[in-house]
Amino acid sequence: MGKADGGADRRRREDRRSQSQPGVRYFLLGGRRKSARRGSDQAEYIYVDQYRPWLLVAIMLLAILSISDGLFTLHLIERGATEENPIMAWFLSHGAWPFMIAKFILTSSAIIILLVFHNYYFRPLRIQVKALIPASAAVFVAVHFWQLILNVLIDNF
Repeated sequence: MGKADGGADRRRREDRRSQSQPGVRYFLLGGRRKSARRGSDQAEYIYVDQYRPWLLVAIMLLAILSISDGLFTLHLIERGATEENPIMAWFLSHGAWPFMIAKFILTSSAIIILLVFHNYYFRPLRIQVKALIPASAAVFVAVHFWQLILNVLIDNF
């Protein structure tokens, strides 16, 4: 296409890549962007339309670990333990269901934030947010081991 047939007019529109956030159409219909393709794009945060398979596994693991943490906590509470987290203790004072619902909502919110911003480089800590996902899973695993130790200690007393 040349200037005579209107090709130059097509180029005068605003470049679709000038926006850092995708349009609503991509959230509803999906897009094709999986990662930054250019070296200059990797230095800044970009949103993606499709996520890597390891992220699905990681967030599912986080969700399962969170729910099992809540169930283990309820089991330990029944056996005489106390909830030390003041926020979760408040929900627990209203019953087991409010406690589990709050745990699920708070964890799901954190997972969504980590997922959306997984490509973001967090300068104060000098890490990429995606590194926080396995770190969070490691924390949950450590909490599970602590709960197992508490369970054994309660059995011995």
